[in-house]
Amino acid sequence: MRKTLLSLIVLQTLIATVFAEENKPASTEVEDLAPPSNTPVSYFWSKEVSSAEKSVISTKKSTINASNINGYLMTPHTNPVNVMSHVNTTPIFWGASWYNPRYYSDKIFGLMHFYQNFYGSTYASAINEYLPAELSHQSSSPIIDTSIASANPSNVLAKICSVVNSTINSKSDYYPVYTDIKRGTANYCAYHSAGICNGVPVQFAFFFDLNDDFGCDPSSPYAPAIRTMKSQTSGAVAGIPSMHQQSQGLAALANVTAHELFEAVTDPGYFPSNGSPPYWGGWFDSFYDEVADKCSWTFGPSNTGLSPGTVLIGGYYWKLQGVWSNEAQTTGTGGYPTQNGNLVGCVTGS
Repeated sequence: MRKTLLSLIVLQTLIATVFAEENKPASTEVEDLAPPSNTPVSYFWSKEVSSAEKSVISTKKSTINASNINGYLMTPHTNPVNVMSHVNTTPIFWGASWYNPRYYSDKIFGLMHFYQNFYGSTYASAINEYLPAELSHQSSSPIIDTSIASANPSNVLAKICSVVNSTINSKSDYYPVYTDIKRGTANYCAYHSAGICNGVPVQFAFFFDLNDDFGCDPSSPYAPAIRTMKSQTSGAVAGIPSMHQQSQGLAALANVTAHELFEAVTDPGYFPSNGSPPYWGGWFDSFYDEVADKCSWTFGPSNTGLSPGTVLIGGYYWKLQGVWSNEAQTTGTGGYPTQNGNLVGCVTGS
């Protein structure tokens, strides 16, 4: 998962500095893009990763056996491990298009419904093995800002600091920022990051506009196929007496929303109180994969007997990718294969 750590100083101006990750490459692999159907490639990489490093790690990943299987398990990187057992999510919808009902259609309602009902779902419980207590999650009212959006992590953090301001007061706060920016040539659909606002650590995520984006579409059976409907239909979740309907853009955002939320919870940015550089101190494996990276774009069996990847949250069906479970991998039960088929630790809580 693409990640950056930021430090934001609020004086007369906003000054943002990007810090490299301790014990991790400055830019790690990106697994947000769906693999093309005609290739067995399992991982996508950020352009900053050197071809030599990519070759070495790819080789290691292709030689899985009993002697190195522990390298593929999640391990904690602080003692006690740095995680977020309680999360308060405040979604921010940033960009001029959020002013237009034809653009946002069901997205705001659908994502808020997703967050409000995430806690207590079997899907959310899939990461409890990494937490000291069962995950507790609540969501606050969304913030809509119709100024011009940016994908730059420093600018995203600055926007969060400006629109939330004095209400940032807890290390449990998480701010997913949904924009109207098209992905273009970027090789990721979303990222999570961390920074400082008013002296308080902030965990946040960024999301592109995924309407009609083939590379970031989960092909949900509960949404129309890409470009089969020119504009979203208002109320594709609300007001329609069916658990099987949502817009394509909402379905795509929900899938990567789950990915980023899982990783923000299990591997948030850590800011030492002694002023040392920040780093990622949660759970990841020896190849720097986080809990959602290893199962990106894998869709496991559903206990409802419906389409693979089907997860029930808040009375609606969603197609959501899996998350890694050490327990499923080590016991050999309860999980399903990763993309390359060599590991069996992916779960959806089904």
